[in-house]
Amino acid sequence: MRRNGPVIEIKLNTPEQLLNSFDPSPFHTRDLDDKAADYIIESAEEAGSGQQLLLVIELPGDQAMRELSKDLPVALRNSFRFRASQSRLRLREMFRIGRWSLAIGLSVLGLCTLIIHLLELSVTQSTFAQTFEQGLFIVGWVALWRPLEIFLYDWWPLMRRIHLLERLSDATVEIRSN
Repeated sequence: MRRNGPVIEIKLNTPEQLLNSFDPSPFHTRDLDDKAADYIIESAEEAGSGQQLLLVIELPGDQAMRELSKDLPVALRNSFRFRASQSRLRLREMFRIGRWSLAIGLSVLGLCTLIIHLLELSVTQSTFAQTFEQGLFIVGWVALWRPLEIFLYDWWPLMRRIHLLERLSDATVEIRSN
């Protein structure tokens, strides 16, 4: 069957090669082996976005007919859905930290601005006073660095990963014998 979309091919000797051997869960809920998952994720990244992915798992004839092999599509779907939900939790936690960091940063900036204002009213404008005021001004803005970094830049790669994992969880999986 010809397909126009991206195809990720994996050749295995046994279906167990896809699984994390330390995970005691039943097969359909087990985690993928990290190296196998990394290979699939990297291949999907290279494939680009847009079209639905096709994941082809090639196994020797006797291995392809095993019940375990027939359960691979469900196992892959569940594993990538779990990874996507874990990434969504990390994104939610990042935004929570960003909100707290923003509140702290704005408080520090406000406090620094208040101190600068009080210094301008009470101290003669010596070079030391001006340098101290400028230092407080810089400290106030630096306190906003982390929340701005989170809200402007850090969330994009994680969101891209979530979309990729969701695409992988929706990928068509074919088991073929070689």
